[in-house]
Amino acid sequence: MGKLQRLLSLSWTQFVYYNFLCRNIERDKGKYLLPRRGSRIELNKHAKIILHGHLCLNENKYPHSHAECFLRLRDGAVMDVKGRVTLMYNGTVEVHENASLQIGSCTVQSGAVIICAYKMTIGQGCLFSRMCYMSDSDHHRITDEGGKIANYPRETVIGDNVWVGVKATVMKGAKIKDGCAIGVNSIVGGRVKEHLLVMNEPARPFSEVHWSAEGFGDFK
Repeated sequence: MGKLQRLLSLSWTQFVYYNFLCRNIERDKGKYLLPRRGSRIELNKHAKIILHGHLCLNENKYPHSHAECFLRLRDGAVMDVKGRVTLMYNGTVEVHENASLQIGSCTVQSGAVIICAYKMTIGQGCLFSRMCYMSDSDHHRITDEGGKIANYPRETVIGDNVWVGVKATVMKGAKIKDGCAIGVNSIVGGRVKEHLLVMNEPARPFSEVHWSAEGFGDFK
């Protein structure tokens, strides 16, 4: 998409409102929320977005498509954007009541879902593939025989340069170190050491890995 096409694809009403009129957004000079048409934004009056990098919404749509993406911050929620974050069409990011999401530069692919109900930290240079799911809560309580809650939310931490594969799930309490790759359909709910490829359900380590977001060029 050329520069002119990218400008024309913006929702200019949303751009002006969220960058210059909305009191819920704090941003560094030259950093913007960039909503393409079809961006669905629900920002509670007591929520806050802090922009240290661009937040690009509903990217990579097909021409003439009516596809949408979804960004929701509820009462008291804080989303701290530490780098350029790109949310593709059909992607979802939600930050629930009084929860805190710190997110570095990353690409959230179509159909991927990030739901923060307590506290999540996502590092720089991450890639979240189509239809993967990341959260820090079960979102519904489970009680034991004595009525005590057994499944409180737990902080989820994803390090720098982490690749979460298609339909993978990162559960509450996961601590994924830098440079890891999470395989297709894997479920991660514990600690993963640096530069590991983990796969299966539940995920287990297979080998050391060093991955890159670069493509294969002219590979035949």
